[in-house]
Amino acid sequence: MDDDITTLHTIRPPAVAPSADAHAAARAALMERAARTVSVPGRIHRFRLPRRGVRLAVAGGLAVAAAAAVTVALSLGGMDQNGRPRALPPVAPVPPGGPATQAQTVLYQAAGQAEARAFTPPRPSQWTYLETRYTSPGKPAIGTTQTPKSPLRTRVDRVWIRVDGTQLAEYDGGRLTVSATGGGMPPVDYASVVKIPLDPDALLAWAKRDSPGGKTARNGDDIAFSMLASLLNNNLVPPRQEAAVYRAMAKIPHVTLDRKSVDVAGRPALAVSRVVWGYIREDVLLDRTSYAYLGDRNVVIKDHTGDAGTGEHGTWTVKKGTIDVLSVRLAAAFVDRPGQQV
Repeated sequence: MDDDITTLHTIRPPAVAPSADAHAAARAALMERAARTVSVPGRIHRFRLPRRGVRLAVAGGLAVAAAAAVTVALSLGGMDQNGRPRALPPVAPVPPGGPATQAQTVLYQAAGQAEARAFTPPRPSQWTYLETRYTSPGKPAIGTTQTPKSPLRTRVDRVWIRVDGTQLAEYDGGRLTVSATGGGMPPVDYASVVKIPLDPDALLAWAKRDSPGGKTARNGDDIAFSMLASLLNNNLVPPRQEAAVYRAMAKIPHVTLDRKSVDVAGRPALAVSRVVWGYIREDVLLDRTSYAYLGDRNVVIKDHTGDAGTGEHGTWTVKKGTIDVLSVRLAAAFVDRPGQQV
């Protein structure tokens, strides 16, 4: 055996070590395949209204402050014989490597687990019920400066969106009102979400192109990350579409991972993050064990002064360390009628 090995070394040229990029891609692909072998019951979805820079055009009362973002989650299926949600099995720990490499690995594992999740599609006549608590300093007023010490306001929203995308309902002055929806970007109804591209490259192109202006912008990677995060948070996303979103995010440059983060409820989390619009770090928070989605956090990473907007004059300022938004799910489910809660 030793003679054979010696002969091979003699006749074969030395192997060339793989590049860092090739190593990272291979490891991410391996971790994704490993994640696909885990059978995971229904667990998490989310809903969020967009932060600065992402438009949501829905008629009938979903008026959104430009600084606000909201998250909810959904547990679907995966019940044991006693009707209790099954515990998710553990997954492999995140391997060592740089923040970008680790983020890619986590996103591929999240994609594999999403695809393995049990899911029963809703009927077109059903409604998506979303109950969300979000905390934010709100949209800065003209001439004001927000700082890490600025008071935060908390609000609970309850909204029902018909699965076929034709209607939405919410309470106005204590009375449930139903109105027509006006579409939006990213879409907020199940019927539209199931039509998004499943190929990660095609989904990235969609996220960049189907943005305000209708074409790929100079800051297309910022738009894509925020758009995909909003798509996840605004909807009860089916497993295949959710997996596609994670894989598309893994292709966006400068997405990093922080292992020591916490979610909006104070639970330990992995933060998959990207700096968007030049001054906000957007954190997509995932469970450290299962990689299930936990919430969303936007933090100002450097002082920024912005214009008042169309029809107004003046500027506002936000200081480094200011919380742009914290969000948490209270309840979400497919229900049979507007006003029905879980």
